[in-house]
Amino acid sequence: QIGFGPVTWLVLSEIFPLKVRSTALSIGTLSNFASNFLVSALFEFEREKVGEAALFAQFAVIALFALAFENAKVPETRGLSLEEIEAKLKED
Repeated sequence: QIGFGPVTWLVLSEIFPLKVRSTALSIGTLSNFASNFLVSALFEFEREKVGEAALFAQFAVIALFALAFENAKVPETRGLSLEEIEAKLKED
């Protein structure tokens, strides 16, 4: 899949310690779906008020910020165990 969709689920499943992982994943999932609802609910309103070009430019700016954040703050976790990831996150 192209985009940030998979990143959210990978990061959520790896960054929280085991003792709080289920609660943290629940809160993260709720936040994700709430933001999806908000975008869907406000899309037509914003399209009518600012126009399609400005609306999609706003989405592009948000995507650029997400890309910059991911490159700057999300560590590579390929091949690491959850314990190793937790130790790596504590270092940063």
